[in-house]
Amino acid sequence: MTDFTKAIRAMKLLWTDKVTITATQAVKVGHITSSQPVTLVKDEPAKVILKSQSASQEGFYGTDSYDAELLIRTGLDIPAGAVITVTDQNGVVTMYKRSSKGYSGYATHQEIAMIREEKA
Repeated sequence: MTDFTKAIRAMKLLWTDKVTITATQAVKVGHITSSQPVTLVKDEPAKVILKSQSASQEGFYGTDSYDAELLIRTGLDIPAGAVITVTDQNGVVTMYKRSSKGYSGYATHQEIAMIREEKA
């Protein structure tokens, strides 16, 4: 296998966003099983790439909606439906509530498709 160590280091220099990823996990207490949010990673370097943006639709409330992709290191098991909170290099915090399972087919990183959909 080719050594991608230098490429991984170079990519991480470009990843200026910090992400916190939480997912629900089944927790059994006695005889009762419930779902609780669990933090998978906190302040992990990553990069958000915007794929498409749409203007607000007519109606009482406009929406701030767009598709994005998250680039993050391999070795993390990120389930579909995880909540991803991104803090960019300017300190702006954005929450993505719908996400895909991480695609880790690359040697240097994995990609997660995300959708931000909030009322403006």
